[in-house]
Amino acid sequence: MTTETITYEATSLPEEGSYIKRVILSCMIGNALEWYDFALYGYFATTIGSLFFPKFSTVASLLATFGIFAAGFIMRPLGGAIFGHIGDKIGRKKALLWSIYLMAIPTTLIGLLPTYEQIGWLAPLLLTFIRLAQGLSMGGEFTGSMVFVVENAQQHNRGLYGSWVVFSLLIGILVGSVIATSTCTFLSEDQIMAWGWRIPFILSVVGGLIGSIMRRVIHEPEQFRIAKEHHKAKGSPLKELFRYHSKTIAYVVTIELTLSIGFYLIVTFINNFLTALLNFDMASSLIMTTISMVAMGVSILCFGWVSDKVGRKPVLITGALAFTFFAYPLFLSLEGGYIEALLAQIALSFIMGVFFAPIPATLVELFPLTVRYSGLAISHSISMAVFGGTAPFIATGLIHLTNNNAAPALYLGLASLISAIALFFMKDRYQAKVV
Repeated sequence: MTTETITYEATSLPEEGSYIKRVILSCMIGNALEWYDFALYGYFATTIGSLFFPKFSTVASLLATFGIFAAGFIMRPLGGAIFGHIGDKIGRKKALLWSIYLMAIPTTLIGLLPTYEQIGWLAPLLLTFIRLAQGLSMGGEFTGSMVFVVENAQQHNRGLYGSWVVFSLLIGILVGSVIATSTCTFLSEDQIMAWGWRIPFILSVVGGLIGSIMRRVIHEPEQFRIAKEHHKAKGSPLKELFRYHSKTIAYVVTIELTLSIGFYLIVTFINNFLTALLNFDMASSLIMTTISMVAMGVSILCFGWVSDKVGRKPVLITGALAFTFFAYPLFLSLEGGYIEALLAQIALSFIMGVFFAPIPATLVELFPLTVRYSGLAISHSISMAVFGGTAPFIATGLIHLTNNNAAPALYLGLASLISAIALFFMKDRYQAKVV
């Protein structure tokens, strides 16, 4: 045990200045491109709803579109189990490579898919299958990036380096937002409906190629390689995970309520909420989303660094309680004019960044090395499948049932309160070694 620890420290410290930068960059590029692919569906949900479903009503089409959005999340726990097993048993690098292929190819196919008018009910059926394939990929991609970066970081900067993984997610969403905004700005509404919406999806084939090339130049984290050499991971990761760490899985799902519900309400739902229900034009809504993503990015990097200084727990609790008290008034502000809606969206995004920033380091620190990839992938996927993927659908339904446009904020506030209570009992391991 002592020999292994000394070997790991001796081999990793000289690489801290150069190799860790390559690790972060490769994971950032692949993760950004992956989330660009995944986010496009949310940005064009209204357009997709009108093209791939019968035109019953705006609310019905939006519900159907978000229903397929949620269907993709159903596959995430299965994807988490598959890629978690690959990551713990075969290698972190192999899992990350395969996951990016499984996202880029289906996303490109969305851009080539015939509409309901052309092939009838086969169109939404094929769209559902494509979303299920993307869900498999997302089950291992984001958490794999977390594991890879944090395992290569040192104790004093795991929070900051891990926050770059989250930041790359924002870069992908931001690029998607910019491209979607540009498409809506330079093309007429008729052109967008006819063919323009397909361009951003087809571009993902380029992202998949770049991401796969970048990930081929990295190698396994030193501690994982040493564990494999000494046969520490010879059993079944899934069997070990559910036998000894099922409580940790349940705990992660609970503290991630704020993340899973909040993130998809803020990033995916609000954009379509502004256009479909509050009658903002798509270009203005996407511009607001783009600006708010910048605010979230700033808070992510700042509070990732803060979590290395004061711990993960204080930062996470602060973010959760901020949503508990301020989500409802901020959602009410979305119904004001352009400036009020913009400021409210910026505030919501900033709070989301505060909570999201320490998540990679926090989750990696909760699981031991032999089941870490599986543990993160499955618990995060369950949280996203049950609560994240259904958040836009539930939010739309709550508005329809209550006739209150701010009703989704009550859902977010309650979830954040539950997360905050659970976090009070979390043992903060930000100063402990990750082995």
